[in-house]
Amino acid sequence: MKMLLLSTVSAFFRQRAGMFLVLLGVLFGFLSANEHHAFAVFFLTGTYGMLSLFVIWLGYSLLCVQFLVNTWRLPEYTFIYHARTWPAIVRTRRFAGQALGLLQPILYYGAYLLVIAIQDKLLARLWPVIPFYFVLILVLTLTAEWRVRKPVLYVPVKGKSIIKWPFPRPSSWLYWSMEWLVRERGITLLVGKMGAMLVAAGTMLYYSTGEYDIRMPAVGMSLAYLLNLGLSLELYQWEAEIWLWGRSLPVPVWRRWGRVVAAHLVLIVPETVVMLRSGALGFAEVAQLYLLGLTILIVSHLYFYKRAGLPENAIQVFLFGFVGLTLLILYKVPLLLLAACGLMFSLYASWSRSSRK
Repeated sequence: MKMLLLSTVSAFFRQRAGMFLVLLGVLFGFLSANEHHAFAVFFLTGTYGMLSLFVIWLGYSLLCVQFLVNTWRLPEYTFIYHARTWPAIVRTRRFAGQALGLLQPILYYGAYLLVIAIQDKLLARLWPVIPFYFVLILVLTLTAEWRVRKPVLYVPVKGKSIIKWPFPRPSSWLYWSMEWLVRERGITLLVGKMGAMLVAAGTMLYYSTGEYDIRMPAVGMSLAYLLNLGLSLELYQWEAEIWLWGRSLPVPVWRRWGRVVAAHLVLIVPETVVMLRSGALGFAEVAQLYLLGLTILIVSHLYFYKRAGLPENAIQVFLFGFVGLTLLILYKVPLLLLAACGLMFSLYASWSRSSRK
């Protein structure tokens, strides 16, 4: 079972990371909570609501079917055909578990529909969702069964691509870093951004329920930005373990520091869009929190260089750092002052580290 999850489910979400990031941006960046609720009520009560929901879910399931059929044809997946030696009951159970893994977004949205149905007293309208799940799981299970019974034991020859990009791939460190993060660390990227965007949405929702000053969203958004720490570590590992020749190039310190700043500026855009989309804060306040989040990640990124990666006690360091930052915010230290001091310290520390080398 673990083999199926790692080789197929994880590969699916890793390869489709860009698509899911776009969906997250649309769902959390452009649709408000009221619009999400309106869509859920339409699916539950509309004349063609359940039919529309089933068509959307079926389209996603067909995408999973297409991935399953094409991926298991690849030469590196010939080991998957040994699944034919499993007993029929075991094979069916494991393929059904794989189907549940592929259908995770649908399952999560079903849980959201359940919450809305309980809230609006529409539980009687929710029952078609259960047959939908069984049908989609059955489709994916039968697809996996058919694929292992029809093995492809040859190497397919790739033909010439019909569509070609009219421009070459840019020779940019930032572009290659982001591309590597999406293609090779897709699951980490999805989990990290989903958590950060949910915390940002929750912070803005709580902020809109009462009369608070900027300190309240500053603490909440500091936590949201800090959840990007895993992605910041991935960028460090990219530079330390994969982009090795880049360290030997005669690049000025300020330019290396600027690359790190630019990469983290791109990383924290989604949750910033969620904060801006809520409308609870003005543009100037959002800009202050954006710079504060950038400072948090840049200073944390320096810790990776100091310890040559992530040590075992790093959680304690970041926890105490977050507590200290929270106290500074609560004592009304200006956010721009905190951001400026943090960025200047990071530049100075980078310069000192380069000088010692």
